[in-house]
Amino acid sequence: MTFLNRLAGLIFVMVCACNAHAGLLEETCSIVYEKLGSGPYEILTESTRTFTDDDENYHGCVIRLSGNAKKVTGTQRPDGLFGRPLPYCPDGNLPDDLPHGFFNEDGWCADKMADGPDGTSYRAFRDNVFCVVEGHWDGGDDSDPEYVPSPRYEVIVKCANR
Repeated sequence: MTFLNRLAGLIFVMVCACNAHAGLLEETCSIVYEKLGSGPYEILTESTRTFTDDDENYHGCVIRLSGNAKKVTGTQRPDGLFGRPLPYCPDGNLPDDLPHGFFNEDGWCADKMADGPDGTSYRAFRDNVFCVVEGHWDGGDDSDPEYVPSPRYEVIVKCANR
């Protein structure tokens, strides 16, 4: 095999690998958009742009849903966008000793998880793709029985290649 044949083969393998990662990113963005759009909403947008995560810039999709919290369906909730269970994976890698029952059937895991009465956030990983997920809503005020929570509901998902 000549040097040029080897070089051409290497370039082909590199292009295929990049396209495979681009394919997973496009597939992920499409699935998230479908899930968020599967129920009632006021605004649903998808754009391709640059965003920042952990002081690093990434280029990928940004999907935003705004709607009424009382009308949201299960598939529009941020905690189920990437399947369940969503095991914890430091640095985006599943631990080698993870019990089989903790595996996510779609291959996703998460780090930097936070939940509270007014929202949730996490970062999900699969292969070379990651998504940052934020959900925001008004959880109410337990100290004020007269308080009426706002019906505003928002989910923001940003996905890119690592």
